[in-house]
Amino acid sequence: MIAHANQLGTPLLPEAYREFDRDLRILRAKAGYVLALVLMPAGVTLDYFVYPNLLWKIMQVRLLCDVALLACFLFSFSRHAARFSKALDKPCVLLPTLSICWMIYLSEGALSPYYAGLNLMVIGGCLLIPYTTRESAGVCASILLLYASACMLFRVSPPHSAIHQSPTLVMAGQFLYNNVYFLALTSIICVTASYYMGARRYEDFRLRHELDGNNRELATTIQRLKATEVQLVQSEKMNALGKLSAGLLHEVNNPLNYTFMALEAAQQDAAENPAMKETLDDIQQGMTRIRSVISDLRSFAYPTKLESLEAFTLDDAFATALRLTAHEIMNVNVERVGLDMKARGSKTQIVHVFMNLLVNAGHALQNKVAGRTPNITIATSRKDGKVVVSVKDNGTGVKKADLPRLFEPFFTTKRIGEGTGLGLSICQTIISNHGGNMGVNSEEGQWTEVTFELPAAEEN
Repeated sequence: MIAHANQLGTPLLPEAYREFDRDLRILRAKAGYVLALVLMPAGVTLDYFVYPNLLWKIMQVRLLCDVALLACFLFSFSRHAARFSKALDKPCVLLPTLSICWMIYLSEGALSPYYAGLNLMVIGGCLLIPYTTRESAGVCASILLLYASACMLFRVSPPHSAIHQSPTLVMAGQFLYNNVYFLALTSIICVTASYYMGARRYEDFRLRHELDGNNRELATTIQRLKATEVQLVQSEKMNALGKLSAGLLHEVNNPLNYTFMALEAAQQDAAENPAMKETLDDIQQGMTRIRSVISDLRSFAYPTKLESLEAFTLDDAFATALRLTAHEIMNVNVERVGLDMKARGSKTQIVHVFMNLLVNAGHALQNKVAGRTPNITIATSRKDGKVVVSVKDNGTGVKKADLPRLFEPFFTTKRIGEGTGLGLSICQTIISNHGGNMGVNSEEGQWTEVTFELPAAEEN
């Protein structure tokens, strides 16, 4: 499943989780800094009632802590924050812890009720920051060590500001054991909670990551199914056109032959009448055009299968497409360059490609540019055993941002109702089935050029 996700552009699970964890740590660390920046100064109200004589000294500790917290908070918005994400989430817990321990040392040591603030740091840190089990244990151990150090330092070298200059050793020991005991229990509970929260967090992310990969794969599959469905519908349309053409061949071809025979007899009789002969010649041209159209429809009635390829002249295929799309490119000058080359493939399908490209060019040339004659140029060249065909028009062009999407099924640059966005997608499939590539180059407002490759037929 992960391999499929990676093929669809989804990062592998370990890499994706590291990125998720890094972003989550930075986000939670910012929340921790905000809470600490607000709550540390707010504790002045507690100092006022519990230690009014130490109000100023403790306030200095709180302000100094806030300065350090603010520096770390601002750093979390820098471009280096992601690099130090695992270190950035520790100061929001340890700086307030250090400040509380210093307040404990300045006041009563193990007798100070401020040890309750350390319980808040243990609980808040482990619940708010997505620490691993090892990190949680390390942070809790650091809090216990700092508290024990503050109490020991108070016992060994009490400050002048101490409320109880010389509490008895028994009393101090009792309070220290009581406080450390509850801090240790709280730490054990929080480390255990961190373990299960981390496991749950990883499992939730794994399921979301797998779901995201499945959704991407499903979207790709649906897109492919839509493209396949469109090609099947197009194939059915071509089959329907083939049946219609077969009927026309039967119903029209025989009367058409009789008409040509009668026309030849009439031309012989009108040999001495120039005006009548000219009229009959015009009729013959019109009937010849009808015969050409019927001949072109025959190729759709009995299309060449891709499995049974044939050698054909590109000029013949293009001429057929040009006749069938004449109504789309009226008043457009069409230039042919080097179309006498032979290619090998399904002539019917290549005619279909030419028709799509001519219709697209005709639509692009509908908005005439002042001083520019609408023009379509068809050219061929030979390269590495393949025939390269170019269809270029001097129409409105395509936006640069749209070029990479032109071959996507259902993507169109035309107005609503003018196109389905399937023509180029089908053409690309046909050329791909012939072992070639198809590409588009354009300059907006100037020109568009579509090129494709076909296998070259061997010259006899």
